[in-house]
Amino acid sequence: MSEQTLSKRESVQALNVELLGKPIHIIKNKFESIINSSQQYLSTELQSWLKTPSVHVELTDIQLETLGSNVLDSRNSAAQKHNDKGALYVSIEPVMLMRLSDEFYGAGVERSQTELTNSDIRLLQRITKHIAGWIAPEDTWQSQEMDALSGVGIIATLTVQMHDKVAPLSIVLDSELIQTLVSELELTANPELAGEFCQALHTTPVKLDVQLSKNVMPLTQS
Repeated sequence: MSEQTLSKRESVQALNVELLGKPIHIIKNKFESIINSSQQYLSTELQSWLKTPSVHVELTDIQLETLGSNVLDSRNSAAQKHNDKGALYVSIEPVMLMRLSDEFYGAGVERSQTELTNSDIRLLQRITKHIAGWIAPEDTWQSQEMDALSGVGIIATLTVQMHDKVAPLSIVLDSELIQTLVSELELTANPELAGEFCQALHTTPVKLDVQLSKNVMPLTQS
């Protein structure tokens, strides 16, 4: 008997089961609704803290994103960890954070250096704690150090305007926090997402590692 073996491999597109298999879109839509109803409260709170009416915050974008080390800069970001699991992160463009901080602490002159101080970070942590309270009660959160981000998360971008300065403020919900919210809200799978998932299974190429065997058999062997 002689045997001939052929092997073939195909590169394939990854199937993002995490996006399709969880009701993450429901969480995203709920979070967007929360921001739209709460952004005015953040504007009012900042105006009270900074003692100026010239501060406004407005949602400009919200997306599902694959999180990585390039999403946030730890130097101008702060985090709140949920008691169950997961974390919320807030990042503000450094120059805007300094302007907000100078107003908050009553600085008489505008700083020329770009290095953030501990006072700047304390204000950022206060803002982060306020935003975390939109999602869950304050006693369910605690401050934590910045951690490496991975998985699929939700990133909301808001515009902060103070006087003639405009800069972005980013809010990130990591994948573990999203799963905590899914569990707490007892969300069931969205039928539309299930349909998308089935469709993806049909249309996504499958990685092949095929072995084909050719057997040569004597005519006397049945």
